Amino acid sequence: MSSGAKVQLASIREVKPGVTPAGDWKVLTRISNGLMPTFNSEENNEIGFTRMSQGTAQTTVDVGGDIETKWRFGALDDFMASCFGKDWAGNVLTMGDDRITFSIASYATDIGVSAIARGVQVANMNFDFPGDNEVTVTMTMAARSWDDKGDNTSFIVNAQPEASQRRFSFKDISGLKINGVQVGEDNACVDSFNLQFDNNVQTQRCIGNGNPYPGNIIATTFTPSGAITISWSKMAYQLWKAQKTNDAISLEFTIGNADGGYKFLIPEMEVTADWPDGGSTDIIQVELNYTARRVAPTITRLPAPIVVAAVDVTPATLSLAVGATGDLEVVVTPAGASQQVTWTSSAPAIASVSETGLVKALTVGTATITATSVADGTKTDTCAVTVTA
Repeated sequence: MSSGAKVQLASIREVKPGVTPAGDWKVLTRISNGLMPTFNSEENNEIGFTRMSQGTAQTTVDVGGDIETKWRFGALDDFMASCFGKDWAGNVLTMGDDRITFSIASYATDIGVSAIARGVQVANMNFDFPGDNEVTVTMTMAARSWDDKGDNTSFIVNAQPEASQRRFSFKDISGLKINGVQVGEDNACVDSFNLQFDNNVQTQRCIGNGNPYPGNIIATTFTPSGAITISWSKMAYQLWKAQKTNDAISLEFTIGNADGGYKFLIPEMEVTADWPDGGSTDIIQVELNYTARRVAPTITRLPAPIVVAAVDVTPATLSLAVGATGDLEVVVTPAGASQQVTWTSSAPAIASVSETGLVKALTVGTATITATSVADGTKTDTCAVTVTA
């Protein structure tokens, strides 16, 4: 007998769709895994010598299902790219026509049974943003093949665990704007919302490939949609009215924590909604159902800034004659940290310093030039300047 806690799940990105590459796998932390085969059949309508049913005949096999997980920065970026049909360009993701696929495997360690789906691509990705809990993401997968075995070996090779990132919650959402207007306590209150990206995939069957599995999974129209539950207010009323004239509205928001975040922008969408009502002790809310149109959405990744470790100014000492100048260099570590610093002089009448670290000797004396990290004001370094006649 098997325990759900002992079932490992991992993925590896494919180079050629349907072919598992060599390399390290990535652990997929999830709430549930519904990726599985469905064996289709039809009744055999032949008539035998007696009236006994002749059973069924296997026809095709579909491989797919939902994987539900909680959302952490960076954990689902490859799957988001698969859903959008395009790799991230730097830190920006938008719609494309590329086929990005994975092999996803499971292994029940307590009974030694393993399975693998190949050619897996994201058919639908649903983000649920509750008003009082953590953000969950449900990915509906479609795959081209399936294999399983019970020989106490796993398809998963050298699984790499996810970084220990914080889970996103409702408290991490900011900058929520509908039609360019910031939503807040004064004009409206969003109780919850969801956002899904649907590729409306179709299964393509290919005679001659020697198996009952799909020959291809074809993405058709890309349709972002969702629903926003918002308190009934003048702002909500104006949004409700947009359906009367089929006017477009926009949605944007940011979600992020200390590990990093994402900014979502749906530039153009149409809404439908019923006229709301409520009882005497109810807070009246309206559910705005929205569907994006014409203009593709974008997601911008917002990596957390690299923490500054130290500021190093060279040279540490500088001697200049009155009227002379000298250049100071600064390096902020570690690599990748913001190199921006502010320069100050303890005695600007003796030695001044420019925004770029150029020191000018003005009169005889001593001064301390300090470089301070803009990202972290506690990180500084100095140069002792002596001005001679």
